[in-house]
Amino acid sequence: MNGKWTKENFEKHCRTNPEIYKKFSFYAFQASEVKDHYSAKCIFHRVRWDSMIMDKVSEFKVDDGWIAHYARKFMDENPDLNNFFKTRVREDTYHDNPC
Repeated sequence: MNGKWTKENFEKHCRTNPEIYKKFSFYAFQASEVKDHYSAKCIFHRVRWDSMIMDKVSEFKVDDGWIAHYARKFMDENPDLNNFFKTRVREDTYHDNPC
């Protein structure tokens, strides 16, 4: 599969913007303390809120296309939470380990 949302582009995006994953992980761990499953999209929007409203960084823009990548990265790095986010299997996927 070609396009913007490739694993390679995500890895580049993460290297360029490490603070996004740091915040995403922080809120995912917080949510995991009270929930068995949660929405990666909700966490992603919380990261946006913090960056745009709380930190007043108005040029912060992250496309929703990265949400699935962040969710999978988090679960890959935290095997005890490997089912925390619901993921979908696509016939044509760019994720190494579709769930």
